[in-house]
Amino acid sequence: MNEPITSSDQQSAYEEIIAFLDNAPSLQLTEDLQLFLMESTNYINIQNIRDVIENTKYSIENPDKFLSENKEFIERYLAHKQSEEYKNSPIYKIQTILKEFNHTSGYYDIFIPAMKKLSVSYSEYCKQMEVVNEKLSLQYPEINKLNN
Repeated sequence: MNEPITSSDQQSAYEEIIAFLDNAPSLQLTEDLQLFLMESTNYINIQNIRDVIENTKYSIENPDKFLSENKEFIERYLAHKQSEEYKNSPIYKIQTILKEFNHTSGYYDIFIPAMKKLSVSYSEYCKQMEVVNEKLSLQYPEINKLNN
């Protein structure tokens, strides 16, 4: 976060975030999923992370262009996410565990709303993501089934 705290609402949100992080339960992954995650991320470097950030920024600033330029990739991705191969994969298991963890830990109900109050730029980012998700859902309605 690159923004200073300038209001009592932001200070309160900051304290909520700290309390959430201090009290959040540990994420429990089986040993085989931990190993998979470590092996899968072993070669990720700073440049890879920067590239992901730039691609994400581009996609939310230009959602229509991004969707049209990446139509084939998105369709292959959606087909893969619906495949039995994917549903039996370690990454599917990890995503399922993370989804459940985020629902039960208060991540969506406590952490995200507090982040939106704390950071104007994060709040704007979330609004942009909502627009992109709406456009994606309109163009690919089957994606809604994958996110539940």
